[in-house]
Amino acid sequence: MPTCQHCHQKWTWKQTMKTTTTLDTAYTCPHCGEKQYATKKSRIQFSLLILIPLAALFLNFFNIPVWFIFSWLILGSIVIISLFPVVLKLTSTEEFFF
Repeated sequence: MPTCQHCHQKWTWKQTMKTTTTLDTAYTCPHCGEKQYATKKSRIQFSLLILIPLAALFLNFFNIPVWFIFSWLILGSIVIISLFPVVLKLTSTEEFFF
């Protein structure tokens, strides 16, 4: 779970999901209100997690049934959403992706 770099409070899964469901790259700590940013490493790990459901699109080339591909997409999306708070690490300064 992510930990605020300012107040050192650990966020719960619910707080993490509530805080990170914005389009802003800065996340506001629910405890102290300071801006926090995802580390470069955690953004790369999350990008790799997104490949799990996208792999289902390639299954279409191998004559896999549509119900299996759809199930893979749904299950992969659930896995990504549930693992996001575990992968997220915070920093108090914004790091560039590249």
